[in-house]
Amino acid sequence: MRKKYVTRAGGRSKMTPGQLLPLLLVMGASYCAATAESDVSSALNKDYVGKNILPDLSAISLESVPEPHRQAAEQFKALWDEHLTGVKDYDVVKDIPFTLIVPDKIDRVAFEGNEPRAREFLLEHVIPGALMEMKHRNVYGNMNQHPVGVNLTCVNMLMGYVLRYMVNQETKYATRHNVSDSLTMVFIEGNLTENKAFNTNKLNKRNIQENNRYNEPQRLEMKNATKELAANKENRIGQQLMNFLASMKSGTKVFQHFLSNSNLSQLLDDSSYMVLIPSDTAFQRWHPIDWGFYPFSVQEFTESVLRNHFIRVGLPLRMAELRGVTGEQKFKTLGGEYVVLRGKPTPTANNVSIIYDYTLSNRIEVFVISEVLFVSEAVVSRLHQMHKDKETPPLLAFPWFGAQFLSHSFLALERDNRFTQITRFLNTAEIAQFISGSNYTFFVPTDEAFERYSFDILPDNVLASEKGVKLLLNHFIKGRLYDRDLKDGEVLETIGGTPVKIHRTFDKNVTVNSARIVESEVFVYNLGTMFYVNDVLYPELLKDEVTALTEMKNTDKNVPEDTGEVFTTEPNQVEPSSSTTHRTAFYTTSADVEIVPLEFTEQSGIEDDVLLQDDEIITPKALPVKYYYSPKK
Repeated sequence: MRKKYVTRAGGRSKMTPGQLLPLLLVMGASYCAATAESDVSSALNKDYVGKNILPDLSAISLESVPEPHRQAAEQFKALWDEHLTGVKDYDVVKDIPFTLIVPDKIDRVAFEGNEPRAREFLLEHVIPGALMEMKHRNVYGNMNQHPVGVNLTCVNMLMGYVLRYMVNQETKYATRHNVSDSLTMVFIEGNLTENKAFNTNKLNKRNIQENNRYNEPQRLEMKNATKELAANKENRIGQQLMNFLASMKSGTKVFQHFLSNSNLSQLLDDSSYMVLIPSDTAFQRWHPIDWGFYPFSVQEFTESVLRNHFIRVGLPLRMAELRGVTGEQKFKTLGGEYVVLRGKPTPTANNVSIIYDYTLSNRIEVFVISEVLFVSEAVVSRLHQMHKDKETPPLLAFPWFGAQFLSHSFLALERDNRFTQITRFLNTAEIAQFISGSNYTFFVPTDEAFERYSFDILPDNVLASEKGVKLLLNHFIKGRLYDRDLKDGEVLETIGGTPVKIHRTFDKNVTVNSARIVESEVFVYNLGTMFYVNDVLYPELLKDEVTALTEMKNTDKNVPEDTGEVFTTEPNQVEPSSSTTHRTAFYTTSADVEIVPLEFTEQSGIEDDVLLQDDEIITPKALPVKYYYSPKK
């Protein structure tokens, strides 16, 4: 029960407004501290949530409602009387308190002829089981079993009854009005169904892997229809067609698969239809043999093609009738294209052969055709350019058989002269075990980024060290990201274990930590995505190695640039005499191969000598080589 503080009109206890305000603020601070310690994170009315009960609104007297909110109360009650009064399976109760959250504006036109949507909207604004006490961070369940939270400022709690609610992470300014002992109305700006899809979860490694929402194509949504309405439109026409396709042992399985994963059945009504079903062989024509682009991997394109194989007609045309027709008949599909049917010399649809037909009922005629309509090489080529991310890759046995994304990324970067350093890095560090398979995002630094920190002078054994591997793994994200997924303020966890933060400006410049993306969405087939960046992420991991190498070079300044003869130590090689001064470098050189002159490889009397006359033998350097510098005499 809320305490009421009363200031008496007479006597020495009377306080002036100037004296009262500091007292209220002090009391408010202590109240806030107390409430912060007792956050309520679960539903307070869980005993009543999920039960089919409704409040009795007959006690509402619109005349008693404050004038600014009277119109909102009237609209809410009118919508209630139309859609919830006398509804089956619900009991009206008077002994259980309720709170009605009344929106300031209700678009009743949007609910006309849509009973499920209207009921869902109303029940979203009903809190059963307890009066909504004005306590900070209380969370209640509404009649749709969704949470409704309260977040109050202390000044609002003490200084007036205009309160701020946090509902679905949206701020709602509300006014409370007690109708009776068991019914309260809270008037808010907007409504509780606004921005229902708002999600405050940060994008991280875990929910990238679990949600897999980056490769999943988005279905075409049905306009002006809720899920309930769509479910009601699974009518006998669509059901009969799906039953027919399920009974077919072969020939139409591809069409059945695409139809079952589409929203097309939601558009079918009780009209008559002619359905043109391409055979499995017709779809197989567009499937790549080993690798390439399959146009029906694009969900939106597949749905548009399916729509153009359905024709709504007053009376279906039977095959016998079609064969007897002289000339052509033109029909418009659900997708807006036109199909021309001809019966002679053989039945065709847009010059595509009709193989056979089925009559499912008096209102459905099925024609199985030999090609997919409205799909051509030109259409597929344009679609391919728009959806490079759907292309399947060839299987690579090298460089890393078990890491196809890494292998294809390496080959793509190797062909670009902007990325000589990262390819050297990838070729040196053993990271395939961490980047196995596919479904990754790779932020790729340019050569200029590596040179900015003098990483280009680091030898291979430093890049292959534990710090080098960690730095490289800090550029990989598990989960495929698109540009649209890089939202301002998002924090992503790298495979190296360190987070990176995304910042997106109004002019669409995107940075990852301090690295600006200079080229976005470089698709590595359907394996993942690369983003080219102008900086190295977490470069401090290798800065000490650069410093150590630089200091070592500075101590060797007495070594002349013209070092004279160079000797290398190899097995069974005679060491230079003790009179020869020398220095030893323990870093490998930047060269990846050692060139052995031809004269050292020639062997007389061997038949294979001919094969070695025009080429030099290239041998890899597996171990660091020690160099001995002999001063020039």
